[in-house]
Amino acid sequence: MTAQPAAEAVYEPPEDSVPSRLEVRPRMVDGELFIDLEPKPEMLHHGAVRCSVVAFVVDGVAGIAIDRDPEHWSLTSDMSIRMRAMPAPGSLTASGSILRRGRRTVSCSSEVRTGDGLLAASGLLGFSSFPRKPGDPPKPDVTIEYLEEVMGSRGGLRAPLREEAGVRAVDPAKGLAEMEVTPRVMNPAGTLQGAMVALLAESAAEDLAESRAGGPMLVTELEIRYLERCDEGPVRTSTTLIGDDPTSPMLVELADTRTGTLTSVVYARAVPV
Repeated sequence: MTAQPAAEAVYEPPEDSVPSRLEVRPRMVDGELFIDLEPKPEMLHHGAVRCSVVAFVVDGVAGIAIDRDPEHWSLTSDMSIRMRAMPAPGSLTASGSILRRGRRTVSCSSEVRTGDGLLAASGLLGFSSFPRKPGDPPKPDVTIEYLEEVMGSRGGLRAPLREEAGVRAVDPAKGLAEMEVTPRVMNPAGTLQGAMVALLAESAAEDLAESRAGGPMLVTELEIRYLERCDEGPVRTSTTLIGDDPTSPMLVELADTRTGTLTSVVYARAVPV
């Protein structure tokens, strides 16, 4: 990977960065990147790993591997996650592969397996390349040492993930939730980090599904389209249940309340716990 020009400072996420406190562990094996995760109670919902946490490791293992150009941002354009409904295992490991690389877009797949090899989740992702603009934050030189520093050395979450990220339930029965856009939930490009988008959509979907079901529900599917940068906020969801049953698919739209811009659209599905 290409080194950052000497004139620019190395990007360091804030100490209270939520993604950096998920305590994942990156490692290289024969030139291939793996990301290990030991699920903690703060990452769980009804005893299962949150789909947004799975989204974080899937996005990370694919996005880091394809991001090679220091003068371009490689941003996630779309991500689909399918997750097994199961109690949290002792460990999870994510790996990825490139399906297609074009001039400005890359398509990837990812698998997440338990310590004993069980396939726990699968992901398909698309990435788009954008030139860095004057005034953009410096882009880090993503070495394995840098990844270890920003991903695994800042301590863990001190409260449930929704609380740490600042997700606020506005009207759970309608799937309305909101999140402030602050440095602690941003990525190096200065926009809302992809897994935090997934968390907000997951939160809105689970609130609506649980309100309809009258009991615990777990989001196991997320299909996200990232439409616009989100660097102002707050971001608010609107959620539509496509059907009459709580397990029916849901459409979650995320909009920047300050600008009125639609930033992401998400299909989600939840199952009873």
